[in-house]
Amino acid sequence: MHELHALPAATRERLETFLDGDDNADGLSYVATHGFLTALTVGPVLPALDTWLAALFDDQPVAADPALAAEITAALVAWQKEIHATLYHGQPLALPCPLSIKLTEPTELNDWCVGFMEAMFMEEDRWYQDDEDTVADLTLPMVVLSDLIDEPEIQPLRRDPKLARELAQQIPDVVTELYLLFHAPKTV
Repeated sequence: MHELHALPAATRERLETFLDGDDNADGLSYVATHGFLTALTVGPVLPALDTWLAALFDDQPVAADPALAAEITAALVAWQKEIHATLYHGQPLALPCPLSIKLTEPTELNDWCVGFMEAMFMEEDRWYQDDEDTVADLTLPMVVLSDLIDEPEIQPLRRDPKLARELAQQIPDVVTELYLLFHAPKTV
């Protein structure tokens, strides 16, 4: 990762405490927020800050205290820049949770995938407009593991432990491929 955009440990801890705490009743958890910011970063367009903050916090204020809201907003922007710098410099993105799932109960990876999908839904048409098949293939792990899409053809994928584990393991590579698909210079 590019050191210029590395998130200080204290800022990361502050974000985790806030996002997983009682003051964030309407927003995504720390792990889901990472998925959300990752999708914002790899997707075809980065929505305006006010737009994605509203989606992240379910149209509620970031925090009741304006100073805390400004602190958390600045930390979220810095975290998104850290994710971007990691991918821009060709480094694999480390998720803040194990790449493991359980078929009987939700895991942090399921939460990460929910966050990813929530951000993707914001600009869904733009994600699929140029290469629907490739994007559908690349986002399959997040679609399946988020459990947000209730299509009949996805249910067997969710119930197959071996396939679900394989999909989970693909996520870091898929994130890189999506980033390159939308952000690498196009060759003619």
